[in-house]
Amino acid sequence: AIQATLKGAPGQIMNCHCHSCVASARCIESKPNFSGISVLDVGGVAYADFRWPNVNFTTLDTTLVEARDKISFVKVGDKGKFGRAYCTSCGTMLGIFIGWRGAILNRNAIFNRDGSPYESSTSVNNIMLWFGFDPSKVPQPAYNFVPLGMAISFIPLLLGLVEKKETKDSALFPIDMSSVE
Repeated sequence: AIQATLKGAPGQIMNCHCHSCVASARCIESKPNFSGISVLDVGGVAYADFRWPNVNFTTLDTTLVEARDKISFVKVGDKGKFGRAYCTSCGTMLGIFIGWRGAILNRNAIFNRDGSPYESSTSVNNIMLWFGFDPSKVPQPAYNFVPLGMAISFIPLLLGLVEKKETKDSALFPIDMSSVE
């Protein structure tokens, strides 16, 4: 299993309903060996946004080769711009990683120190309804796109801006997008 320690509260809490996020999650969770924690929540993908100084993947404290064996990626179609990382052992989707910015993590896989599931003290924004599978079933607050305050987290993803650095954390980024399933 992949484990991380997180400091503080996430910057943003959201359920993304776009076809790319939902289709990727469904693909990962339909694998025969899936035994992990589902990222799906009310028809969308449950995310929490953290900046890098607040995320430390403790189980990646190995060589880069060993760390890469623990993580695989999935993208949508041949032209997918970024891979969503998942644990090769249990299939839990880890999230989307932005080199210089931080990590958009599977909110359902975040636990408090006492082992209880993390619960946000703020409301969960349901985003990207315009691109969703069934927008009529999405609870409020709901947005057709990404609210302006959240857009800063998504711009690097859409532009394909990820930093390639050779550290244990670089296992969180695909080496070559053409090899991502």
